[in-house]
Formats: sequence, C-alpha cells, structure tokens
Amino acid sequence: MTPEVFDKLFTAVDPYITKQECVREAIPPNIRLEICLCYLASGDSMRSLSYAFRVAHNTISKIVSETCEAIWIALKDTVFEQPSKDLWKKIANEFEENWDFPNCIGAIDGKHVIIQAPPNSGSSFYNYKGQHSINLLAVCDAKYRFTFIDIGAEGRQSDGGVFRNSKLYTSLEENSLQIPLPVVVGTNGPILPYVIVADEAFALKNYMMRPYSRSLHLNRRKKIFNYRLSRARRVIESAFGILVARWRIYRKPIIASLELTKKIVQATCCLHNFIINNESKDRYYSTLQPANLVVSEGLQDIANKIESACQNVTDIRNKFAMYFEGEGAIPWQWEKALLNDF
Repeated sequence: MTPEVFDKLFTAVDPYITKQECVREAIPPNIRLEICLCYLASGDSMRSLSYAFRVAHNTISKIVSETCEAIWIALKDTVFEQPSKDLWKKIANEFEENWDFPNCIGAIDGKHVIIQAPPNSGSSFYNYKGQHSINLLAVCDAKYRFTFIDIGAEGRQSDGGVFRNSKLYTSLEENSLQIPLPVVVGTNGPILPYVIVADEAFALKNYMMRPYSRSLHLNRRKKIFNYRLSRARRVIESAFGILVARWRIYRKPIIASLELTKKIVQATCCLHNFIINNESKDRYYSTLQPANLVVSEGLQDIANKIESACQNVTDIRNKFAMYFEGEGAIPWQWEKALLNDF
C-alpha cells in the first residue's frame, strides 16, 4: 500500500475510529489504523504487535475488531457499486477483451478461511482438507475485483452448497436481476445469455457455465470449450491469490472468534478492491453493495426472460462450444486444448 493510498484510506476511516478523550489520552486514529493493517498484512500475533506498538495485547484485540468493522462500514458503499445494465455490459466487455470469453459477467469460486476450531462446534467447521474453516464464496470481475462475497458458511459445506444457500442463488433463480437480455456474440454468432463461469462444483444453469465432465471422452470442441472457460475462470483463483499474498493473516489459522474472523474477511475484501481501484490508472469500479455484515445482496441482474432459443442449458453450453471452435476461435487454443487434459 503506497502512502497516497494509505492517506485516502485514513481519510475514509478516520471518522469511525477517532475516540473522544475523557480521563486519559486516547490512542490516535492513525495508530489504530496502522495496528489493524499491520495485523492483517503481517499475520503476527496480537501479543507480538503489543510489543511493537507498546499497546496492551487486549487493547490490540479491541482495536483490530473495531477498525475492521470501521473499514467495512466506510468502504463498502465506495468499492461495492450498485448493479446496472451498463455495469454488466462493461464487465462482459472486459472479460471478452482480456480473457476471450464473451457474455461473461463474473467468475465464481469458494475459498476455505482456516480458523481455530470454535468452542463446542463439533465437526461443523471441519472440512475435507482436515482443517477447521469458514467459507468465503466470491464472484469477481475481469480485473480481480470482488463483485459478490458470502462469508461465514461452515467449512463442511461444499462450494455448490454454499451457493445454493446464498441470496445470489435466490436472485438468479427468480430472474430478479437486471442483467441485459441475451445478445448475438461475435458478428454472426448465436444468441447467448450473460453467464457466470464456474468449475465442476457448481451446477450447469442458464446463467452459469461449467466445464464438460472430464470423466467422459472429450472431442476437440469440448476440450476447446473447457480451455476457454478455464481461461476465464482462473481470474477468481488469481483474485484469491492476490488476497492471500497481500494479507498474510490468511497464511495460517486465524486465532479469533467467529465474529472477529468474519470482520477480518470483510475488511480484507474491501481493502482488496480499494487498493486495486486506487492503484489502477483506470478507476473502474465493478463491485456490488452488500446488504449486511455477512452476506451481500449479490449480483443483482440476470435477464427477466431468456429467449426460447436459449432455454436448454446444455444447448447454451453447446452453442458456446461451437462459437469457440468457429468464429470465436483464438490462434493458440488448438495446441492448448489438444495437448492438455481439460
């Protein structure tokens, strides 16, 4: 984080972390923000930070909790933009220009945030990797910025299960979002809806594309589709990688209560978008405003109706595959698809 970005962050958060002085002098707001950022960025223990800042470790704990919540409150309306048809078209154009996947409005995946086993939780948070965790389900745009986050699901749940219990799933199923109607891709391509790209953990829907099953014999067309989808979907993997590399609190189990852990994830996701937006020459905001401290309202737009030509979800995927093999082909896809097991 550059000094200029820190100053912008401090200006936004300052009103929420400034304490009124009564009996004794309060810890200055800039020091409170520095303590919180140092905790998130270094992954050091609170007792270690207490020696570095000469502040009691129990005070450090309170500062981290209050500042993480303040960061969320101060930034969420700035870094999470309300959805609109223009926003979705802009995201889709970015995906087509950068990742060669037309009509894509985001990439979705989940991440396990490793935590210390909560008291009396049994196996609720015990995941298939043999660790305790909570789930962070996220959708991102073509520039690695999160557009939807769902935080706090128990680690034993799968990505698909977390998605089915989210408000995003409900909105998509009810077609209550504002994403534009299906359009023609390319010059003379098929009419296709706007979609989210996902891996095998998610079900194939008219608003979500997943790869062809690799358990079956794949022909050239299916391998090309899987490669093109993987090329677009890896954006969310990179977004998680940037998040973990920048905020090293994720490098080891988070030793905190569930409430504080959720605040930490909220704060780091906001800071992730805030830094990208302010360090980029193109100040392009592409995220949504969450509804509360845990779960966002999600992507608020998919077509109210889909043309009859796109009713069958398998037909939609097949049309994407045909387009990628024909008019929408890119020069290097043939070697990538045929030499790799997609």
